Amino acid sequence: MFGITALSTVVSALATTLVQYGRGLAPGKTPESLHCYPFLPDLFQDTPASAAHPLMQEASAKVDAYLRDRFQSGAGDIESISVAVVTSQGAIYENNLGKLRNNGSDVDRASSPPTSSHAMYRMASVSKLFEAVEAHALRQKGALSWDDPVSKYLPDFTYRLDGYSPSNAGPPLEEEPITLRHLATHLSGLGHDWPPGDVSQWPSSVEGAGAPPTNGLPFPTIEAVLASVAANRLIYLPGFYPSYSNTATGMLGPVLVAANRVASSDPSKEPSQYADLVKRDVFDPMGLNGSHFLATEENKHLLVVPSFESSLADFDFLDAMNGAGGQWCSLSDAITFTSTLLNPRNPKSVLTPYTMRNWLHATHSFEEDDWTESGLIWEIIKATDSNNRLRRVYWKLGELYNYHSAIAIHPGTSYGVVVFMAGAYMDAAAITYHIFEIMQPYIDSVLAELATAMYVGRWTSPDGMSAATITIDRGTLFAEEFVLNGTNAMDTFNAFNGPPEVVQGKRGKRFALRPTGRRDELRLDTGTPPVNGLKHMSCYAYWVGIDDWGMHHGAPTNLIYFTGSVEGWEQGRAEQRVLHVPAMDGLTMRRSD
Repeated sequence: MFGITALSTVVSALATTLVQYGRGLAPGKTPESLHCYPFLPDLFQDTPASAAHPLMQEASAKVDAYLRDRFQSGAGDIESISVAVVTSQGAIYENNLGKLRNNGSDVDRASSPPTSSHAMYRMASVSKLFEAVEAHALRQKGALSWDDPVSKYLPDFTYRLDGYSPSNAGPPLEEEPITLRHLATHLSGLGHDWPPGDVSQWPSSVEGAGAPPTNGLPFPTIEAVLASVAANRLIYLPGFYPSYSNTATGMLGPVLVAANRVASSDPSKEPSQYADLVKRDVFDPMGLNGSHFLATEENKHLLVVPSFESSLADFDFLDAMNGAGGQWCSLSDAITFTSTLLNPRNPKSVLTPYTMRNWLHATHSFEEDDWTESGLIWEIIKATDSNNRLRRVYWKLGELYNYHSAIAIHPGTSYGVVVFMAGAYMDAAAITYHIFEIMQPYIDSVLAELATAMYVGRWTSPDGMSAATITIDRGTLFAEEFVLNGTNAMDTFNAFNGPPEVVQGKRGKRFALRPTGRRDELRLDTGTPPVNGLKHMSCYAYWVGIDDWGMHHGAPTNLIYFTGSVEGWEQGRAEQRVLHVPAMDGLTMRRSD
C-alpha cells in the first residue's frame, strides 16, 4: 500500500471490516470447543466441486447478485471490478463489471470497451505474493535460504541498531543479522517506505509524509534505499515485532536477483533485474501473459485506468520497489496463479507440495488479540466456518490510490477469492470477505457431501468379524465403532488411555479421525481428551497420543486407509471403496449400509 492519505483511509476501512467480520463470527468457549477435533480432510485440493454442482451454482448466484448490487448502488465509486472464486482446478465463478479507460476524458470512459478477464490492474502490494513465489522457487533450486543474511547478497547492506536515546547504543551488527525471512515477514524493523520524506512543516502539516513519490521524493533506486537504511534507525530490533515494510519487501527483489546470480555457473547470462527474473521463473512457466510491470504501447489497450490519478498507470516503480508493489495482473492470470497455490501439483505450479505446506503457517501471532496473525508475506485472520469453528484465511491486500486488490485463500477447504478494482471505493477486503461469508457454508456442505461418499457408513469385513462405523459430526470424521476380529478396539484404546468412567464419559466412546496429510489416510485420534485439570491444554492434550499405540505387521495400530476412485461423486456414481487396516495383516472392509 502506498500513499499516506490513501493508506490511512484504507487501513481504517480494513480495520473496521475485519473487526466486524471477526466479532460476527467468533465462537464461544463451549465445552465442545475445548476438544481438539480435526477438520475434514482437504479433499478439494485434488477433487474440488465443479461450477455445475447445484450448491455451487446457488452460491455463485448469490455472489453475483451481491456484486451487481454493490456495483450499481455505489454511484460510480467502483469504475471497474474483476472478481473470481477459484478452486484448485480454476474458477467456479468469475465476473467483470465496468469499462476500461485509455485516456483522461470522461467521454472515453463511456465509450471504452467493457472490462474482461484479460483487463489488467495494478495490484500494488499483492505483487508481494509473486515475489514470495519467486523466492520459494529459488530456495527449491538451492540458490538461497530464508535464513541467509541480506548482506550475503548485498554487501553494502548496513543498518543502525542504536536507539534515539544515547544510552541505547545497540549491539554489533553481526549479533543481529537481518535475514531474507525478516524481509518477507515484516520483522526486519525497516521502515514502511524509505527514503522517508521531510515533514518540514510539522506539527502544522504532515506534508512530506508517506511513500515516494507522495512525500516529494522520486521512486528510489536500490542505491537510494541502501543509503536510507544505513542512515535511519530501525523501528524495532530484528524479529521483535512486525512492522509493515515496503522497504523490506522491495529490497527482497534485488536480493533475489543477486542470489540467483551467485548460484549460477555463468552469472552474466542471468537476469539483472527483478522484473526479468520473475518473468522467467513465474510468469512464463505459468503462462501468465497479462502480468508485467510497465504500461506500454503494446498493452495499453488492456489497462484499467481510474478516472482519478490516472497517471498512476504510467508509474515505473524501478527495481527497488517492483517486487513490493509495481506489478500489473489480469483476472485470468490471477485465477491461474491462485489455482497453483491451492494445489501445487497443478501442472503450472512452480512450487512443490513441500514448499506450500511449509509456507502456509503463521510467523507471528498478535498477543493483543486472538484472531489476527502474520505469515511470510501473508496477512492471516481466523474466521469461523459453518460449524462455528475458527479457520485461517490467508490473504494479501493491495492499495495504490484508486487501485484496490486482494488475493485470499482458504487452504483448509482449498478455494480462494480474487478481487481487482479501480475507482474511489477502497475496501477490497470488505468485498473479498463478504464473498467468503457467502461461499463458506456452501463449500462446507459440499465438502461434507464428498467426505460422506468417501468415508461415512458402516464397513464390515467379508467374514463379518470386523466392523467400523464412521460418521460426520460438525465438520469432523468420527469412528463410532471399531471392532477387529470380534474385539472392540475402542475399549482397548480407552483402557490404555485412562479409567473408562473418566475417559469414555468425556469422549462418548468414539474417536475422531485425524488426516495425516496423505490422501485417504487417517488415524484414530486417541490422545487424552481435556478432562479435569487438562481443560486448559486443548490441542496439547491430544497431540501427545496420536502415535502412542505401537506397531503391528509394520503399521500403527490406530491407522486406516481407503482405496477406490471417487470419480463421478457429484452424480452419485463413485465406485465401491475399501477400508484397509494394515496392522491387521491386510484386513479389508467394505461398506455394508
